[in-house]
Amino acid sequence: MNKKRLNLAVCIALVVLTLIFTRFYAGGDSETDILVDLYDEKVKVQEITDEAKQSYIEENFPAVQKIYQIQDDGQKQIGYGFIVKSSGYNGPMTIAVAVDGRTNQVTGIKVLEHVEDLEYAQYLSEEWFTDRFKGKSLSEYLNMVVLDPESPRDIVQITGATISSQAAINGVNSAIGAFNFLNDGQRMAAVPAVVDKLIAQDENSFTIHWGTEGFIRLTMDELKKYPTVKEPAVLINSLGNKEDMVVEGPLLSEVLKKLGVQLADYQGIGVTGRDGYYALMSKELLDKRKVILSYRFNDREITKVDKPVRVVVPDELGVYWVRMVSNIDLYTDIPDKDIKSVKIFDPLTRDIEPYMYEYYGSKDRAIEIGKILTKFDYVNPEGFFTMVSSDGLAKDEVINMVRQRYYIKVSGEGAPMNIAPNFKLGMNVKLMAYFSTTTDAVIFPLEMQKITGLSELGVHKGMMLEKVLEGVGVITPREKQFKLVNTAGRSIQISGQDLSKCILVYQDEKITAFYQGADDLMQLADLLEINELS
Repeated sequence: MNKKRLNLAVCIALVVLTLIFTRFYAGGDSETDILVDLYDEKVKVQEITDEAKQSYIEENFPAVQKIYQIQDDGQKQIGYGFIVKSSGYNGPMTIAVAVDGRTNQVTGIKVLEHVEDLEYAQYLSEEWFTDRFKGKSLSEYLNMVVLDPESPRDIVQITGATISSQAAINGVNSAIGAFNFLNDGQRMAAVPAVVDKLIAQDENSFTIHWGTEGFIRLTMDELKKYPTVKEPAVLINSLGNKEDMVVEGPLLSEVLKKLGVQLADYQGIGVTGRDGYYALMSKELLDKRKVILSYRFNDREITKVDKPVRVVVPDELGVYWVRMVSNIDLYTDIPDKDIKSVKIFDPLTRDIEPYMYEYYGSKDRAIEIGKILTKFDYVNPEGFFTMVSSDGLAKDEVINMVRQRYYIKVSGEGAPMNIAPNFKLGMNVKLMAYFSTTTDAVIFPLEMQKITGLSELGVHKGMMLEKVLEGVGVITPREKQFKLVNTAGRSIQISGQDLSKCILVYQDEKITAFYQGADDLMQLADLLEINELS
């Protein structure tokens, strides 16, 4: 290789290394300029690190790297600026923090640099996250919460980025501790610069459970002793983004076979990630798809953030591709679905106060699933909660899981869409047409009619009742009798043979049912539910 080619190779290598290790850098402005911008008034910033950074700060707030004095236009000191460096999931995170001694509040923060995985932590530098720190009191440390802030000191984490969020909070808490010591000598509790990674302590192993007592914990080294498959796969998330890759790892069925367990003997599996994400795969899916425990992607070892393995289901959407697997559960008995009642979402939830859920920077109306389930006569806790979008995507969850702090977002982009603190954007079921338990289904008419299509009855056009019932999984509806009930308690009874003579017209967030009876056309406004008669 000649000298020019060698120099070119070195330059390319340096560029690649820079891209790998410097994932985000808010360069351009100096630290003083950034601190000035965090104030809403004209201020002067001067570094005082050498005289201000005493041994107490170094020992108890090691994240504090630099200290600046903030003065107003009249040269009077009004606060401090701190450059803090805490450790996130992958490495250091540098943050500028400005505090105001007059109001005793955080003026603002800006993430200057981090090496977190952008797929999880790209939102660290977004204003909708950093603005959560504005105006926070300096009298106490901030506390990370998953969903609902219950006190003024609570900071809601970034969904799917627990450790990164905690690292940012640790950095700001270090600045709060240093401020109180500098301001009046108050000695607050020490703040570590490194996040306690309890959530990542088992990143090199996972467990498989079967039956009542059978289980095995496998390390990555042990898993690599099993025969592997290597094949191309396309990851498609619910946002429609595609990623081509070559995956490598053993088949779950082959790993189980070595343990004397036959995957075909089970009715389904549940896969849980260390971040709390869960995916359930039915026997129907398992019978037609491979499940690969992949630890190599594109001829490279799995990234640290995805360890120990990632479940890959080729030819299925990304909702089944679970990262950072912690355990796989095999189910021997899954209660069959037998839908007896179909309810309309809007009137069913009209008396439930919506929660303004902030999810990836968008604050939209959402209804807690647990509150919806209380309206059902019976919910089998061992059954599955199935969600189906208007484009055909279906996802199952364990009912006991979804009833705990899972929501249906009913406004904003992608609505109706399932959301939860551990649901990374793109792994949701968006534009949901219906969801169901073992005996009840709830439809979203605007999306449901994309599945059923529209039929005509005289001058009216709407969803044929028969297609709605078949669409949500009602078994042999033509052999049954049904009762349609509206919000006022009025009802119409229809035999299964006459289902094609009834259409549901959706307008102004209400459904009107039109039924061509033997003598005349009957109608039922503001339909609430369709119930099978025993």
